[in-house]
Amino acid sequence: MAPSASSRCQLWLGLTRPRTLFSGLSSVLVALFYAGSLGAIEWVKGLLLILVAVSAQIASNIANDLIDYKKGADTDERKGPLRPLSKGLLTEREVKQALYISLAALLISGISLIALSSWWLLFIGGFISIGIFAYSGGPYPLSYHGLGDVAVLVFFGWIPTLTSFYILRGTVSDSTIWHLATAIGLASVNILVVNNYRDVEEDRKAGKQTLIVRMGKDFAPRLYLTLGLLSIGFLYPIFSFWGMLLLLPYVFLISHAHRSLQRAEGEELNKTLGETARNVFLLAILIGVMLLIRK
Repeated sequence: MAPSASSRCQLWLGLTRPRTLFSGLSSVLVALFYAGSLGAIEWVKGLLLILVAVSAQIASNIANDLIDYKKGADTDERKGPLRPLSKGLLTEREVKQALYISLAALLISGISLIALSSWWLLFIGGFISIGIFAYSGGPYPLSYHGLGDVAVLVFFGWIPTLTSFYILRGTVSDSTIWHLATAIGLASVNILVVNNYRDVEEDRKAGKQTLIVRMGKDFAPRLYLTLGLLSIGFLYPIFSFWGMLLLLPYVFLISHAHRSLQRAEGEELNKTLGETARNVFLLAILIGVMLLIRK
């Protein structure tokens, strides 16, 4: 029986991995918040930055699914959210079409942003595009050699935050933006930590040498807590008494997710994955509020 229209929409929505979109957006929001705290910003550039962040995240998610499917890394043992391609609910041709659409959206919004800023940013755009495919594909896929965590810090922390701030303020020499970029990047790495912890056995069988496969399952909760605490520590340039109080809910949520990581297994960890993505977005919002009350 053919799936209903609503079911098809859910499949397409699932292909984008909507929970991850908030984390992809968070780094740009941090740059917007900090740039805005220094003076007025151009709202058109801000809007285009958001469009670039969302389309790049969607393209990365779809490309990762497509490459893992071709490599045979998605099996029936997978405990993560449904991947329509590996389950035969969407065809490879349909998924490729979705990838082309997301890349087109990324290209259009990116070129528009470059036209309003600087043409040398084309090199950054090219580097990001390479990163989208190098994560799971290419001659040396980063996620298959224990470098996925570093890639997340670079592509979801440093590059989007620093590039966005440069577009809005024309500089990256401000040390505070480097601290903020590192903080949101480390928080984002925890999404991958949960994902790799959940899929550790399947990854091992598929030859995917993630950091958790290399170091063992017991390493994941310790790494998660360390990254969470470091994401707070790197915010020290904007610390204030009230700002520290604002961070208490974030500390509590990190602690709760850490305990879940220690106790949960398999599909139960999908909830922890969603909570971690939410925590990244919450941290971005809290950074904005901390900047506001610091004035």
